[in-house]
Amino acid sequence: MRELKEIHLVSHTHWDREWYLPYEVFRFRLVGLLDRLLRTLEEHPPYRFHLDGQAIILEDYLEIRPENRTKIEKFVQNGQLVIGPWYVLIDEYLVSPESIIRNLEEGGRIASAFGPVLQVGYLPDTFGHIAQMPQILKQYGMNYGVIWRGHNGRPDQAPTEFEWEAPNGDCLTTIHLPYKHGYTSAMDLSEDPEEASVRLRELVADIGTHTQTGYVLLMNGFDHMEPQTHIPVLIDYWNEHEQVPIKHSGIVDYIVASLADNPPLMRLHGEFRHTNHSPGAAINTILPNVLSSRVYLKQQNAAAQNLMERWVEPLEALSLLVRDEHHPQFVRQAWKYILQNHPHDSICGCSIDEVHQEMETRFKKADQIGEQLVVQSLLQLSEGIDRSWVPEGSVPVLLFNSLPWRRDAIAEIELDADDETVYRSVRIQDRDGMQYKGEIVSIDKICPIEKYAGKYPLGKAETNRHKAWVHIKNMPALGYKLVAAKLSKVPILDNLPIASASAMIENEYLRIAVEADGTVTWTDLKTGREWRGLHRFEDSGDVGDEYSYSQPILNERFVTSSVASVSVKGEGYGYKRMTIEYELSIPKSADPRSKRRSEDRITLSITTELTLPDSGRTASFRTIVDNRARDHRLRLLFPLPIGDRPVVAGGHYDVSARPVRVAQPPEAVWIENEPTTFPFRHFLFADHDHDRVILNAKGLHEYEWIPAPSADGGTLAITLFRSVSQLGGADRGMTTMIRPGPGVAAEEGQCIRKMTFEYGVTIGRSENLPAPWRVADEQEIAVKSRVLDKYKSASAAPVDSSEYGWLELDTDAIHMTSVRPIPDQGNGIELRLVNLHHTAVEANLLIGLPILAARLAGLNGELKQAVDLQDRGDQGRRLVVSVRPKEIMTIQLFR
Repeated sequence: MRELKEIHLVSHTHWDREWYLPYEVFRFRLVGLLDRLLRTLEEHPPYRFHLDGQAIILEDYLEIRPENRTKIEKFVQNGQLVIGPWYVLIDEYLVSPESIIRNLEEGGRIASAFGPVLQVGYLPDTFGHIAQMPQILKQYGMNYGVIWRGHNGRPDQAPTEFEWEAPNGDCLTTIHLPYKHGYTSAMDLSEDPEEASVRLRELVADIGTHTQTGYVLLMNGFDHMEPQTHIPVLIDYWNEHEQVPIKHSGIVDYIVASLADNPPLMRLHGEFRHTNHSPGAAINTILPNVLSSRVYLKQQNAAAQNLMERWVEPLEALSLLVRDEHHPQFVRQAWKYILQNHPHDSICGCSIDEVHQEMETRFKKADQIGEQLVVQSLLQLSEGIDRSWVPEGSVPVLLFNSLPWRRDAIAEIELDADDETVYRSVRIQDRDGMQYKGEIVSIDKICPIEKYAGKYPLGKAETNRHKAWVHIKNMPALGYKLVAAKLSKVPILDNLPIASASAMIENEYLRIAVEADGTVTWTDLKTGREWRGLHRFEDSGDVGDEYSYSQPILNERFVTSSVASVSVKGEGYGYKRMTIEYELSIPKSADPRSKRRSEDRITLSITTELTLPDSGRTASFRTIVDNRARDHRLRLLFPLPIGDRPVVAGGHYDVSARPVRVAQPPEAVWIENEPTTFPFRHFLFADHDHDRVILNAKGLHEYEWIPAPSADGGTLAITLFRSVSQLGGADRGMTTMIRPGPGVAAEEGQCIRKMTFEYGVTIGRSENLPAPWRVADEQEIAVKSRVLDKYKSASAAPVDSSEYGWLELDTDAIHMTSVRPIPDQGNGIELRLVNLHHTAVEANLLIGLPILAARLAGLNGELKQAVDLQDRGDQGRRLVVSVRPKEIMTIQLFR
């Protein structure tokens, strides 16, 4: 152990906004805690307090105590109260990378209004850490981070101070909280100075073995813990009796002191998501299966993030530059509702039922704002489009693609009859007379309510709404195509559904057949290669809790389902659909002792609708599960012959390959299984020889690679959901020995509801397939439609083209993750690119927007060097950038 130089004691509270109590109950406690803290800061000026790194605490408090704002400002400005940088403390794996930026932005907006903001990436209790966090924090202007869970080992493996290297090479000086104690090391110190000193000596002796600099950080706090006002007395007593001094400190003061001599630090890289393998760390778990708890929340979160990132913000950016209109306050409010669902105990689905019920309401509020903003922007952007060519009896329909590349897509159009007529077909054409085949897929009696705020909402009588699907090709990049749609009473007889006795569908590239056991056989019609046994359902027992999957000791797995029916339709409309009805007989629940599943059986009804376009190698799956069983986990299995090459998972500005086989902790130190399930975001892919299999999923986050015992390859398992009824009761099962939370009931964690899962499969020669992230984006982000008035506004600026694209990225080697107005400004828009390859990539951006200048920027908006814009005449501008491997690049375009 190095000679110790100084001990820094940081008083704090870790504030879970909602968890085993609902938000308002915890807020009542928060108000009392902060009332007492403010009195302590006033009465004892040397006292300092770290407010958990999240600014939402101030927002929640001041809604009740607005009169105390000036007091908080005073204590922040004089350094007694340390706030920020986050809005909320997140789970890093379950939120989008762009939402992490929005989180820092909102935290900065709120905290900077009070005074200095903590410039440290404080992440004390997240269940593992993403590999790109160092780059995110560095680009946000921070040089330091603080972490705990997921990084463990001996002092020579897990020092207190180290350099954390991101995949792009950026390094963040990082403090690892003690592996045994985390942010709780010096919690609840005795008021008796001698008793407190005994404990402090024990802590310093233990934690000091990991320091590389001779400085020790002790965290005086815990979840919802009150400030201890006697800390200054304990410090005075210690300094009178001990050789190594202790000071009441802050996170930054500790970091500056420990690094003052510029000590050499170990460099570590990658994500941190390992459980503890060292003795004595009973609370240091990573609780891996929060990835699949209350999966309906993850799906709602993914939908809300996609709505904001892929629709609202790009349309707001276009509206700003094209129409000089946007709605930043509404965008901010929608994001705040989403971010308020991102604290780790919230989005992880590991709280009581009341908490998660409130989360669903917040998601609905965000969706209401987002959908309204989409309607407003589409109508504003369409005002100048010429629609005089639309034939008599047809209506103009705006189709919009929010992705920055040209694409084919199945668009959904809603057409209302002028009366109560039920129509049998729809005819669609563009300005050039190109005909598109559309299929009416549903007819509903509705009272039409106009969503556009510029019109009276109840201006039309009840009518029949005809929902139609149409396969549109070559949609402009981040742009629109105007088509004319006409309902007809006459059916299109040559497109009547064709019966299929063979339970299969195919296009020019592939054939998909359903076998007797319910699995899918995929045949590549160009190479003749087959993949068998795909899409098998596996059900196993789960007697764990909302944090951890725990199979019963006498577990049973059910992997065979019977096929009740198969039907095929859509032939001749540009796609084919096959519907498969499954029945899976499984135990109704687990027995009270949790040793095995019950003898009583229940039938799990599963419906899968599979859609295959006439061209392309991607099949879309939509599976509905009516869950009536308890204490179980349902997964999808895909056997793949990939040899010893690992599955690659989409992540946060990154792709990651995890170990094929996982080593478990020695029995002597075991407290939790080393996870064999891993997080993914949007997509997974696996390569073998020259073939690639891509799986994408909306709002699903957990996968496992199960290597075959002897054969080449193994099985990829995707978790659909877990059903459990305890917040923290995993001591019932096998994968952990502790309760990570109180053993309170969380009955709705059983997910007794009808759930819909949307995912896709793409298989082919890797050189013939788009990048996996582009496949996933096209599957997740549909083309939107809007029926327009036949005559444009006379006041609108003319846009004669019936189709137009404002922004196009010419390579799929680069992933564009954001297009939005520059935050808190009105003079331009911001683009975000990331290179997910291991070599530098040159990207061309074709820009059809009125811009005059471009500059690179940090994630915090700090401007860097200018970027040359090439003039393309009537076609707009071209921007060329070279993006380094795994680099996140932000470009701001100014008008």
